[in-house]
Amino acid sequence: MGICKLTGKTGRFVRSHLLPQALTAPDRKGVPFLHIGGGSRPTRRWTSWYDDELVVEEGEEILAKLDDWAITTLRKHRLVWTGWGTATSLPEKHGPPSKAGFESRTVSGIDGHKLQLFFLSLLWRAAATTRPEFAEIILPAADLETLRRLLVDGAPAPLEFYPTTLLQMSTRSRAQNSSPIAMEKIVPNLPGLGHRAYPIFRFYFDGLVAHTLRQASGNIGWLRPAVVGNGNSLVVLTVPYEHSWQLENLNSVVHNTPFRR
Repeated sequence: MGICKLTGKTGRFVRSHLLPQALTAPDRKGVPFLHIGGGSRPTRRWTSWYDDELVVEEGEEILAKLDDWAITTLRKHRLVWTGWGTATSLPEKHGPPSKAGFESRTVSGIDGHKLQLFFLSLLWRAAATTRPEFAEIILPAADLETLRRLLVDGAPAPLEFYPTTLLQMSTRSRAQNSSPIAMEKIVPNLPGLGHRAYPIFRFYFDGLVAHTLRQASGNIGWLRPAVVGNGNSLVVLTVPYEHSWQLENLNSVVHNTPFRR
């Protein structure tokens, strides 16, 4: 029993996944997959991270409804690997490369406000949990409270409130879990701006990366078409997994630290 960190109500805690379980699952049931992050050694596990002292049933219902909608939506628009069927590369056309070296695709017919709320829910979970794997996700108390209220009310957030952009792996690899981290994102060759570094929180699951600006009021100017919640059409950057930072980081972790079972 305890107080729900989301609703503030007292009740019996339930197990709550911090990233949607359906998007952080092994390739085959019963086969472990790789966990990396949190400053610890890589591990092999059978399920993704969860917290059993975060929410009671009513709070979990709010999060679960968002997760169920997001899982269906992300798969429908082939934004995650599990939406590709048996394909090993992104079925949709994407490109050509921009001046900054990225390819991209435009996803239309998506509920931008609801998708924004889903990614803000991931940010809230990561900042509200006490699990050590999520220790890098730290928010001011006032912002954490704003996030909580947005989730409880189901209200759209201002576009500038922790804005998120998406990067999709355009080729497939094995399932893996990475805990969210705080880092800087370097955006090269911006017209009139050159190279710019942005502080972000990085979330990864099922071949999709979410970059959330580490500021409650971010300048989204030139980013607007790619910011989740901007509208029902969204520009998503793409990169082959073989050329991704995800693979580079995975190799670094695996080569420099032993496995822990």
